[in-house]
Amino acid sequence: MNGRIVVGGGTGFIGKEVVSLFERLDYEVLVISRKKKAKASENWQVKLEILTDRDEEPLNQNTRSWIDIEEDGLPSGTVAVVNTAGQNVLDPLRRWSPGFKQNVYNSRVNTNHLLAKAIARSKVKPKAFVHMSGVGFYPPGLSVQDENSDGGKHDFLAKLVTDWERAAQLPPEVPTRVVSLRSGVVLGRNGGLVQQTILPFFLGVGGSMGAGSQLMPWIHVKDLASLIAHCVFSECSGVYNAVAPQTVTNKQFVKAFAREMGRPAIIPLPEFVLKAVFGAERASIITQSQNVQPTRTLESGFNFSYPTIKEAAEEFAHLMYIDPDAIENEK
Repeated sequence: MNGRIVVGGGTGFIGKEVVSLFERLDYEVLVISRKKKAKASENWQVKLEILTDRDEEPLNQNTRSWIDIEEDGLPSGTVAVVNTAGQNVLDPLRRWSPGFKQNVYNSRVNTNHLLAKAIARSKVKPKAFVHMSGVGFYPPGLSVQDENSDGGKHDFLAKLVTDWERAAQLPPEVPTRVVSLRSGVVLGRNGGLVQQTILPFFLGVGGSMGAGSQLMPWIHVKDLASLIAHCVFSECSGVYNAVAPQTVTNKQFVKAFAREMGRPAIIPLPEFVLKAVFGAERASIITQSQNVQPTRTLESGFNFSYPTIKEAAEEFAHLMYIDPDAIENEK
């Protein structure tokens, strides 16, 4: 074993991919997940019900609860901490209410804060703390935005990213590198937008979302997991945009998705429907343009395995999907 990696939210869509990758790289992975306890600390800031880990399986020897980490700290031998926890913003079954917005906020900010405190208290500091963030930091529009661009003030999600990243910061005397990955839409067969829409696309009733001409920053989930590993192993520090280098419109994404499935995509989802389902503020994630480029990410030497939407769709656009990495693990 090369050491221990602690992954917050390791049972979610992104987290599972991260766990799988580090296990293939011969690391012991400890997942922070939910666990029901008879007695929980009254002043524990990260309430169980706001976390994104929805499994109810009992914890095994390589799993800890958030309460465990708060009370006991990081396990010995931890070489890196990764946080992928966060309530799904685009959950169509949840109304964009003040309570849900608070859950979205707490599941990101409070978990980062808890992990930062655990790192600061640890006797042997991990090399890196890599956490998810979002391109919602940048204002919408057609202007090119990269890691040096201003933002973080224009709406709820932008302010959320500011607080999300601030919560991960460590005292200056702590040598652990902090990396914030501002991710676009994460595409992969086992979760997120692809899993939510693959059945309509398979049935031939998929189509562009909103106008279809809006720019859509995106990244394949396997590239995202690889970028997280890259940031752990390299000397990366600070903000990196976790988006593919190819800029595409929503209509181009839909076309690539449908073509790979051998289906038409001629039934659009109008903007007013998206607003009715998600609320205007949340629907803007889908309907407004963002032109985000991974400038620092490419400068760091990271190579995308799925740099184009065509290559990404060839991997994920299958109703009956077999993960190629799972096949590799069995060999």
